[in-house]
Amino acid sequence: MTITAFPTVDEIAAFATRLAQEHPDRVTVREIGRSRAGTALQLLTVKASRSRHRVLVIGQPHPNEPIGMATIMALCERLLADTAALDATEAEWHFVPCADPDGTRLNEGWFRGPFTREHYARNYFRPGPEAQVEWTFPFHTDGYDVDAPLPETRALMAVIDEIRPTVLASLHNSEMGGAYFYATDDAEPLYAQLTDLCREQGIPLHLGEPEFPLSTVFAPAVYSVPTAQQMYELAVAMGIDPSAFVSGASSLDYTRQYTDPVGVVIEVPYWTDPRADDTSEDPQGRSRREVILRDLERQDASMARIRELYDATAPLPASLIADALESFLRLDSGGSEERRQEVDVDPDYARTATVAEVFSITDEHSSWRLRLLGMLGRALPTDSALASDVEQLLQQWSDEAQAESRAEAIPIDNLVAVQMGAILAAVAHAGATRPGAGAT
Repeated sequence: MTITAFPTVDEIAAFATRLAQEHPDRVTVREIGRSRAGTALQLLTVKASRSRHRVLVIGQPHPNEPIGMATIMALCERLLADTAALDATEAEWHFVPCADPDGTRLNEGWFRGPFTREHYARNYFRPGPEAQVEWTFPFHTDGYDVDAPLPETRALMAVIDEIRPTVLASLHNSEMGGAYFYATDDAEPLYAQLTDLCREQGIPLHLGEPEFPLSTVFAPAVYSVPTAQQMYELAVAMGIDPSAFVSGASSLDYTRQYTDPVGVVIEVPYWTDPRADDTSEDPQGRSRREVILRDLERQDASMARIRELYDATAPLPASLIADALESFLRLDSGGSEERRQEVDVDPDYARTATVAEVFSITDEHSSWRLRLLGMLGRALPTDSALASDVEQLLQQWSDEAQAESRAEAIPIDNLVAVQMGAILAAVAHAGATRPGAGAT
């Protein structure tokens, strides 16, 4: 069956309930907590006849990233369609289908298309770091303490406390360009399997600037999982208040108190561009330093315009969108000068940039400002005098992004195939390298 849209919160919940009713000998579903708005959080469990591994798959850790919900549906159906294959995994499968239902509902306006960047921006929502389920696990270091997990995060903590997963998969999306992965550092045979999945599905790898500069590159487009400790140390080194970078630890950080899991974070894009994996030198001969400094200038100008509009409308009516917008504006107010200093002194930035690096730097700015401006437009009162100014600027920036882009929407089936294959590969790797883990 071809997947043409992303599931909604209600649809994924109904799917889990139906699966448990249809397969009572294999499947259970139970409530593990409530969201801040009171929506039930589900744990969907699919059991093999014998399990040596406990797999935890987290869907929708960020609410603008719904590929994972479609992947969980497809993977569960595949496991239950062939119970011999399910038993061969020797795993107890646990799925949190939607970790942030409140935020997901605020994205559902684009889940059925049209899958354009403009439509996405107009219906986009993502909470600030302090309100993200994945990055608000307790964290303590050097007198810096963050210990105020969200209700959704507490639900995940309880699940991890209970099942102590030996395989942990967190399903994420990038937006434009190529796919990339984060993985644990003892899983070398897994890395090539992950990137081969992308080639099989015709999805380029992200070979531009890494999302997190301190991650170790294990293989092309495969990185070490960022830790809260690394983010804290980066903030300290840059002279920035750590709270601007570190709102808590991740699910993998938290799990490591119990087990040393095989961990994989899967980042696949909605749109692809042929420049994403082009490692040839920039035809204009620009250095990484030149490209990044130019982008920082553009970013400052865009931020100044967004902030001007925001200041003219503040205070906005209370809403999750207004809270998120305020958080991101506050976050972006620090760090650009420190970034300039880093780029000026690090000799690696002097080399000629690749096409992929130029593309990733340039497009990240386009994506970032469209997202922020789209949220501002949604947060404005309906009778705001500035609504037309925001609309005009959003259309202008959308047209500019379109002019810079060679974007093509990737079929959802292909994205799901990569995420599903990566999860199964991680479980197989755990079975091959840790045969005695967690036998039950």
